[in-house]
Amino acid sequence: MKLALLDRDGVVVVNRPTNLKKPADIALLPGVAEGIARLNDAGVTVAICTNQPEVARGAMTTAELQIVHAALLARLKEDGAVVDRVFCCTSAAKCPRRKPAGGMLREALAHYGALAHRTPFVGDQLDDLRAAFHAGCRRVLVKTGLGTKALAAGIPDYLSPVAVYDDLAAAALDLLAGYSSGE
Repeated sequence: MKLALLDRDGVVVVNRPTNLKKPADIALLPGVAEGIARLNDAGVTVAICTNQPEVARGAMTTAELQIVHAALLARLKEDGAVVDRVFCCTSAAKCPRRKPAGGMLREALAHYGALAHRTPFVGDQLDDLRAAFHAGCRRVLVKTGLGTKALAAGIPDYLSPVAVYDDLAAAALDLLAGYSSGE
């Protein structure tokens, strides 16, 4: 199973200070649909793994979050990109599923029967890289969202190796090369 896991905010959609609360808030980052479509065309299943503590904080309901995610998947599909599923942790407190823990990523790997060491997790924050590390996934950082800030802060040695790209479109091209070479 070829699988790519993506963070949502800062990787697929523009980071918003108040986060996405309704479909009208969705703004795809440039090149996202093209990057995901390239992965799809090569037989790679794409899923999103995202922390959304706004539910636990009472800023939105689970139903409202599901509406946002359905609209996001529909918007991507309109642009020729298929995200199979959104895995989401709505806890505001530290727990095994919430990034930087690896539980949500391990859940996705088990759902698809994918091997962690062959599966990249693309994120824009150190917590994304930590989650990938804890789940045994390949670590990929994009400079969109908070990625440039994360790079400037420095990436801890234990997270290496980390592949760094300008955006998801650039990451997708390199990930495809890795899939075809059997990495």
